[in-house]
Amino acid sequence: MTLGFLVLDEGARFLADPMTDLIIAGIGDVARDHGYSLLIQAARPDPGDIDGLFAPLLEERVDGAFLFLSGPPSIRRRTIRRMVSLGFVFVVFEQAPARVPVVSVTADNRGGARALAQHLIAEGHRRIAFISTRAPWPMVEERLRGYHDALREAGIPRDPSLELSEGVWAPADGSAMAGSLLGLDSPPTAIMCGNDLLALGAVRAARVRKLRVPKDVAVTGFNDFEFAQFTDPPLTTVRVPGYELGKLGAEGLIAQLVGGDDPVPAAGRRLTLPVEVRLRGSA
Repeated sequence: MTLGFLVLDEGARFLADPMTDLIIAGIGDVARDHGYSLLIQAARPDPGDIDGLFAPLLEERVDGAFLFLSGPPSIRRRTIRRMVSLGFVFVVFEQAPARVPVVSVTADNRGGARALAQHLIAEGHRRIAFISTRAPWPMVEERLRGYHDALREAGIPRDPSLELSEGVWAPADGSAMAGSLLGLDSPPTAIMCGNDLLALGAVRAARVRKLRVPKDVAVTGFNDFEFAQFTDPPLTTVRVPGYELGKLGAEGLIAQLVGGDDPVPAAGRRLTLPVEVRLRGSA
C-alpha cells in the first residue's frame, strides 16, 4: 500500500520546486483517499547514479511508481525502458518514447509556448530570447520546440545567441542569464523564461539596467505559480495544471494496481492536458 515517486534531478533543493510540489500534492491527495502512502526516491541524472532510483521497487517497498525525470534524453529513455523490462507498474510525467508500453501524463507545453511566442510576435517583437536550466527537462524541451515553431511560422530566423540554458530553477540564475542577454550589442526586446522562477530573475535584471518591463523589454514565465499574479508587474505566463497532472497520474496508477477504471485513455496510453496563456502586465 505504498507508491513510489522516483525523481531524477540534479538540483539540491529539488523538493522545493513549485511544480514538483504541485504534482506530489495531486498524487498525495489521491493516494490518501485510497489508503496509500507515498515514498520519494531521488537520484541525479547521471548513468552512475540512476540504478539507485529502482531500489524501492527491487526491495518490494512500493507497489508501483511515478517517474519524474530530468537529464539527457538518452538517460530518461534508459530509465523508462529499465522500468518496462523490470515489469513494474508505473506512470511517467512526460511524453514517453514511441512504441514503449507505458502510461504517460503530461501537459501541452509545446502548444502553450507556441501561443505565448505568437503573442509576443503579434506585439511586434522580433528579438525574442528563451532561457531555461542546465539540466534538460522534457517539458522545457517541449516549450523550446513551441518557441521555435512560432518563430518559424513568423519567418523569424533562430538566433542561438538568444537561447541560454544555465543554472537551476532559481531567480538568481534567471537574473544572470537575462543580464547576459541584455548586455548584448543587439539585446532581445522580449525574454521567454522556462518557468516563473527564472522570470522573477529576468525582471530583476531588467530593472538593474533601468529598463522598464514591458515597455523596454517584455518578460514571460511558464507554469503560473501562485505568486505570478502578485509580482510587479504581474507575470504573463502559461498555466500548467501541475496538481491535476499528479492527481490524474495517481488515479491511473492505482487503477492499474487494483484493476479499476483507468482515467488515462487506452489508445496509446498517453494523456496530454491543456494549458492556458495568462496575459498580464509583464508582456
